[in-house]
Amino acid sequence: MTTLSVLDEVTWAGAPVAGERTRALLRALVEAGPRGASEAALVEEVWGRDDVPAHPSKALQVVVSRARTATASSAIERTPRGYRLNLPAGEVDAWSLRPEALRLAAEKRYAEALPLLERLVGLDPDEEVIEAVLRAVAAVHGVPAALERFETYRTGLADGLGVDPSPRLRAVHAELLARDRPVRSGLRHDADVLIGREQDAAEVSALLKGSRVVTVLGPGGLGKTSLAQVIAHGAEQPVVHFVELVGVTAPEDVVSEVGSALGVRDSVAHRDRLTPDQRADVRSRIAQQLDGVPTLLVLDNCEHIVAAVADLVAFLVATVRDLTVLTTSRSPLAIGAERVYPLGRLGTYDGSELFRRRAVAARPGVHLDEVRVDEIVTRLDGLPLAIELAAVKVRAMSVDDIARRLENRFELLRGGDRSAPDRHQTLVAVIDWSWNLLSERDRKAMRWLSVFHDGFTLAAAEAMLGADTFAAIEELVDQSLLTVVDAQLGSRYRMLETVREFGRMQLIDAGEETAARAAQRAWARDYADASAGRIYSPEQFDAMDELRAEESNLADILRQVLADDEAESVIRLFCAMGVFWTIAGEHQRVIMLGGPVADLLLEWEPPPELLEKTRLVLALLLFGAAVTGGSGLERLMTILDRVGAEAADPQLRVMLKVMRAMAGSVARTGAGRPLEDELAHLVDDPDQDVRARAYTFLSHERENLGDPEGAVAAGREALRLTGTDGGLWPQAMLHAQLSGLYAQLGRLGEAAEHAREAVPVLRRLGADDDLVQTRAILVTYAVEQGRLEEAAEILAQLADEQPHGGFGSRGAVHGARAQLLLAQGRIGEGLALFREVVATMGEMPFPGFTDDADLVPWRVAAEAVTVVACARHGEGAEGSDLFEALMGKAPRLVSEERRAQDYPVTGMVLLALGLWGLLRDALPREESVRLVVLADRFGYSRSFLDMRWERAVADANRLAPGVLDRVCEEYGERRGLALLDEARGVIARLA
Repeated sequence: MTTLSVLDEVTWAGAPVAGERTRALLRALVEAGPRGASEAALVEEVWGRDDVPAHPSKALQVVVSRARTATASSAIERTPRGYRLNLPAGEVDAWSLRPEALRLAAEKRYAEALPLLERLVGLDPDEEVIEAVLRAVAAVHGVPAALERFETYRTGLADGLGVDPSPRLRAVHAELLARDRPVRSGLRHDADVLIGREQDAAEVSALLKGSRVVTVLGPGGLGKTSLAQVIAHGAEQPVVHFVELVGVTAPEDVVSEVGSALGVRDSVAHRDRLTPDQRADVRSRIAQQLDGVPTLLVLDNCEHIVAAVADLVAFLVATVRDLTVLTTSRSPLAIGAERVYPLGRLGTYDGSELFRRRAVAARPGVHLDEVRVDEIVTRLDGLPLAIELAAVKVRAMSVDDIARRLENRFELLRGGDRSAPDRHQTLVAVIDWSWNLLSERDRKAMRWLSVFHDGFTLAAAEAMLGADTFAAIEELVDQSLLTVVDAQLGSRYRMLETVREFGRMQLIDAGEETAARAAQRAWARDYADASAGRIYSPEQFDAMDELRAEESNLADILRQVLADDEAESVIRLFCAMGVFWTIAGEHQRVIMLGGPVADLLLEWEPPPELLEKTRLVLALLLFGAAVTGGSGLERLMTILDRVGAEAADPQLRVMLKVMRAMAGSVARTGAGRPLEDELAHLVDDPDQDVRARAYTFLSHERENLGDPEGAVAAGREALRLTGTDGGLWPQAMLHAQLSGLYAQLGRLGEAAEHAREAVPVLRRLGADDDLVQTRAILVTYAVEQGRLEEAAEILAQLADEQPHGGFGSRGAVHGARAQLLLAQGRIGEGLALFREVVATMGEMPFPGFTDDADLVPWRVAAEAVTVVACARHGEGAEGSDLFEALMGKAPRLVSEERRAQDYPVTGMVLLALGLWGLLRDALPREESVRLVVLADRFGYSRSFLDMRWERAVADANRLAPGVLDRVCEEYGERRGLALLDEARGVIARLA
């Protein structure tokens, strides 16, 4: 808190201090600062030079005594040479005001600083305060006002003391004069605006305020020069020089080119080449010319002479005090003062806007399809130059034509802006500029590494090119032909698609494509082997991480070797990727490859060292074929019989035994004979792993046959028998399986317990689809318990976790959200979302299924849930269209001609028809109740709250008293298959 104030009137603790000399003394002590002043200096301040008392010391003591009386006895302290204020800085307004005012000025908050600085001026301020005042006045009132203020200060010094301002203030004066007449050399004045670079311009400008040297780094065509021009136009420095170095062909000409651009005498670039002594002289005179006022020097296109530019810039920033340097380059200067700003590609929105503007300018009225434009921008890596070259092609072709012809982008994208430099006239010229700066070692690295579609690690590059590859990688990074990305497992290197296409073109021209592909495939095989060997082990997490990091590359190579009939490579890669996709829940990817892989293996004899891997591949394909209805199953069994199923690895042996049992059941008997008969001997096997795997599949089969209680019992036994030697995934999947089974029974509390056990492992493994479906059960449980905020919170998290295009998760999330909306009383929104689930499920193909498209289980289940929701919550005819659709499908669902029967899904349809018939009085009540009872005996899923059995029973007893008990007694203990004919009869009577 301020105690002594002197800036306006002199006060102590808010009360005015009496006495002119007392006030003068206090002001003088404040001006002297904490060190104080001598007696002589204080006498002169209090009495003046012409009125010194006869006994100055005694007179001063009297004034000091009066001042102590007016303030405090300890406020003024005697020193060996005079007096000082014995007060903390915070208690003296001028002392506390000064640092605050100077801080605001240093932060360039001049509007706030100026009023405080003006108050300090009355206290005989030092040059630091005067400098801050001049800069603040220039910022707030303009440079002319600051120059006038300086002249007033200079005149006062000359008249009062006969001296000139200090060198420091004269330098500020020179800067103000320069600001009054700013210098801007080498700048262009383009008419068009720079699109999508506002944030980049702001960030680079901020870097320039704290760094002496900033390099805007990036590949050709990103717009580095245009960005530098924008920054130079808006620079705060009074002097800005923009020097283009693209025409400099020799490093020794850099100094003379810069000197020529700055008007330094004897540095004309076209004269004979300067000698080293002459270059040193010109360099010194460049520094002299740049010295004096704050200057921004922009050096554009430095990559081809980067060492010489680095040498010059290092010298200039060490020599010139107020110089800031901005460079643009494809490679950094690599000097200590440099801060690098990697310029990124344009985002899709900004890139599309650039395309639209350039296209409309080239052909007003052109039709621009938004999706096609976005596609073009994405395929061109967001490179502004490439986008502009593509956009002007609308003069002669449509946007669709441009998109199609991007397969040969270098032929298409040529001949743009005639005012652009030659290196920007075609897309190939942009890349060629950097290509020509590379050594042959670096060019080979770029050619060979262009075969990686999804980036690569240093280890992958070394596997292809040798152990000394890092030097070439480093050079490609420095030339902005590779970017470094921090990934989960370390750094990865990526090429822009345009750069990669250029490298691939060079690879083909060099005749090295076959060799490069072979080297990449060798790397892929070794990488897959190393990871596959650990995926069923305690190192499962690490193995999954490794395969996920290279998934795109390995999948791409797998497709290539399949097309080239390289059976050995297919087996080694599929062993890793097939298991990876299975654990990740992407079963459709395994199933899609079943046919091509089986075609390849049909006549191929695996060598002994690949027998185990071949058996694993067959086990994966057999599982996919079995769960999708048996397509290709016979052919796969034939291959397995030829290869032999007696695997050495116990885990693989278990898988093959179970797969044989499943395949035998499906292939021989279709829906007529349960798999339980085939698995009977396996659940009694002495090997615990065999029993665990058999019970796992037995649980699936019992659920499918409409016996959820039996499925739970088998699942619990499988969980008891399953260890962790093969990783945590088997246990996690059993927990997820049991969670789904308990939810199907309507026992959501037990379902939630198993879900919570599964979630951490599924998340860590990246099994997104299984993770989302399992967490959706937790949402339903929270809704059931009335914890609606918790349900909403989980759904918000699921929005981030839901995979793009995940097979099961799309319907699960929408269904869970719809239940929450209904519980919140938002009926219209909830029913609309259920209908969206139906539409989503109807658009979800799954490879391998040969069933009627209208009868795929996920679509039929969604329709059944929606019909029940509409029956309970809808108004009028809401849902009647879906009811009629289900009535039309019902005869086909239970037809004797169907190869396979999913009893729980069929049960959901029966329940939907029965409840609609009851609640909407649309069917005979006894037949409606029969449908409800049959749904229960088919083990329908009760996971949706409106489908709960207790509610269905209450509805039946209320609307058709006694019928449900009578029908249940009539059916006795029969379930599933034993009641299929009964279901056909009821549906036939209603048809």
